[in-house]
Amino acid sequence: MKISSYKKEYANYFYTLNKDWITEFWSLEKSDLKDLLSPKSSIIDLGGEIFFALINNEPIGTVAMIPYDDKSFEIAKMTIHKNHRGKGISKVLLNHCIDFAKKNKAKEVFLISNRSLLIARNLYDNYGFDEVPLHSKKYNRGNVKMTLKI
Repeated sequence: MKISSYKKEYANYFYTLNKDWITEFWSLEKSDLKDLLSPKSSIIDLGGEIFFALINNEPIGTVAMIPYDDKSFEIAKMTIHKNHRGKGISKVLLNHCIDFAKKNKAKEVFLISNRSLLIARNLYDNYGFDEVPLHSKKYNRGNVKMTLKI
């Protein structure tokens, strides 16, 4: 497995991997479609990044770093293809996110998740993320916000 930054040829994988994951539990929302259908203009061109986990040069996982302000990034759209879950790929992607934030002199990263995602919550807890009040309505399914100081 290797990690790659965003390339135009991976844009459809960013959409498909996330659509498949999100629709396992919920439905795609307007904010999802904005990022998933136009990742270059809504994430990359704003100073963010999208990472892809590749096996045999095929994306099997992805995560986005969406700039929030000059001191923080939102970790969003992290998903692994269901055939590759439970293999530690999300840890590798999360490490890339944290390294990216450090290189860009961010003071913190944050994410919005759902309490029902216990495996994801365990991952974030193990990395030292803290739950903070959620004041965002970006996602209807989001009911918890977690931050990590860098």
